[in-house]
Amino acid sequence: MELKTSTVAKRLGVSTKTVQRWVKKYNIPCKKNEAGHYMFTNEAVEQLEKYKFLGIEEEEKEHVDWEEVEQRLNELERKVEQKADDVVSFQLLQHRREMEEMLQHIQQLERRIAELEQQQKAELPVEKPTKQKRRGIISLFI
Repeated sequence: MELKTSTVAKRLGVSTKTVQRWVKKYNIPCKKNEAGHYMFTNEAVEQLEKYKFLGIEEEEKEHVDWEEVEQRLNELERKVEQKADDVVSFQLLQHRREMEEMLQHIQQLERRIAELEQQQKAELPVEKPTKQKRRGIISLFI
């Protein structure tokens, strides 16, 4: 799939002039259409992304300090991990708040149920059990 300069520029977050300048500066292989506009393949875009990420100047191209690149990558990985930890911590706190709110709601419901049970007991007349008379042998004759 071939992409226009404006599409590549948007994807990289730079201007179209910057993309054109990088193509010339880093000798990125791309075709030109009949109007003389660059047409980029995915491979060419990937190369541009690498150059943008590394921020390498032409004279530095051959003298890349791979240790520095590795350090930058490690730093980025550390930042991503920290951000992920922050997100998880935030989510845990939010879930805890929600659970506390649910617990409060359950306690309110339990209190309300207890009140209703008390009202129900108060409204019902308490029937006293009647004592049954003992009937013995003597009572049969009277």
